[in-house]
Amino acid sequence: MTGTVASPKLKDDPFSPWRFAKSEASKAVVKEALEDVQRYEEHHGLRKRIRKPHDRETFELTVEAILCDLMHHRLQQRPNAIYVTRSNAVLRHRNRYRPRVYGKTFPNVLDKLAAPALGWIVQEVGDGDGRQGARRTVIRPGERLLRRIGDHGVTAADLGCACVAEPIILKRAKEDFWDEAEAIDYHDDGGTIRFRREMREINDWLRSADIDYGTFPGQTGPRPDTSDRELRRIFTRGRFDSGGRLFGGFWQGMSKESRFDRLVIEGEAIVELDYAQMGPRQLYGMVNVVPEAADLYAIPGFEEYRKGIKIVFSSMAFRDEPLTRMPRGAGGKFQKGARISDITGAITRHHPAIADLFFKGAGHHVQFQESEIMVDVLLTLKSRGIVALPIHDAILVAYSNTKTARQVMLDVFSHHVGLPGSVDLSSTPSG
Repeated sequence: MTGTVASPKLKDDPFSPWRFAKSEASKAVVKEALEDVQRYEEHHGLRKRIRKPHDRETFELTVEAILCDLMHHRLQQRPNAIYVTRSNAVLRHRNRYRPRVYGKTFPNVLDKLAAPALGWIVQEVGDGDGRQGARRTVIRPGERLLRRIGDHGVTAADLGCACVAEPIILKRAKEDFWDEAEAIDYHDDGGTIRFRREMREINDWLRSADIDYGTFPGQTGPRPDTSDRELRRIFTRGRFDSGGRLFGGFWQGMSKESRFDRLVIEGEAIVELDYAQMGPRQLYGMVNVVPEAADLYAIPGFEEYRKGIKIVFSSMAFRDEPLTRMPRGAGGKFQKGARISDITGAITRHHPAIADLFFKGAGHHVQFQESEIMVDVLLTLKSRGIVALPIHDAILVAYSNTKTARQVMLDVFSHHVGLPGSVDLSSTPSG
């Protein structure tokens, strides 16, 4: 009897509250839905008085955002759902991140659009926010919406995105592995103003860049939304000197194979330029010592287990206390019976110059410095007219810009770290 391997469960996409109808076709769909909901309210006596002007505008924007994001999702041929929040703690709390449509009436609007008598959306109400296996609330296009997309000939070009999300996000410290650490509000100062100005300059540049995703004849599967180019910096532990990595952009969610097979920048195939052993080199920069070894992950006695060493090394840099067991993802990458104390001891002995930085949380500062380096690289390349797409400590550029981009990466690393860096080049999925 031959066993079958279950396909991995598709991750649902987050709701984008910034989408809007920008053509007569898409506006007609939204207008019909608004009229439907208002007739439904009147028929069932759900409203005692007319909405105030501000509340009415919010209601209309909410319906528009929900329907437009679902239409966009459908037109991109996404097979999964969109997850939303119904949490009062989130929807009633005003801060710089919360869009206007995410208000206290948001669940009520979802319920009305999902009413069987209307059928604009399909809603599956969850029991949590996704942590520890809790089911999120998800939505999909209803039969009514699917019919109207076809009736009006709505295409992706009929939908717009306001792109007004806050690009500088501060998250509190995590309480445990499952904790997603929600965003917290903050007061602007010179640092946050600079961070935001830099991100807006980068996003404006990418928004107008010549970036495309190739398709093959007859392809019917989902394709990424190449207009999704907004990057944001996410800082961690409630500090603006911790984390700060760049997230967002359709290319970050693509597989490496798809990037090399389909992604083109200014009509050219792309290459990936990746900082080699960036974290360890940054740690050496913190103590102003030039490492002697060419491969900082080649640890005596564990030469055959480099992938596992990378995971343990990173954990030693980020943790505030010694490891008592294998970090997540490292267990199967060492010989059977290997003890974590032996591995961490070998790493410490092989790197005496930075031994005092282990188990002190230095990795969070390293990640902040990494993000500063990447922002500097992107802005420097922009000043030279070169489009670069970031993926944490790597960038994608057009093939013809390989030499210039690589030199910029080396120069910027040396400037920030005080030591020479190293950059690997990949032009195929396997590198």
